[in-house]
Amino acid sequence: MNDAASGALILVGNAHFQDARWWTLVAAWLFGKHQRLQHLGYNARISFWRGTPYLLTFNEVE
Repeated sequence: MNDAASGALILVGNAHFQDARWWTLVAAWLFGKHQRLQHLGYNARISFWRGTPYLLTFNEVE
């Protein structure tokens, strides 16, 4: 995945995370398909729940 696609996925996942209800986020964390990626010195973990990406963590690379 190139940088532009990674950045877009992170932005969309963050927007979905902010708009989601708490039980949707719990379901995404427990039952979703997780994907880890690096983008501009940060590690991101995105969970796909029912076809929608949710940005779960976004931490600086150590």
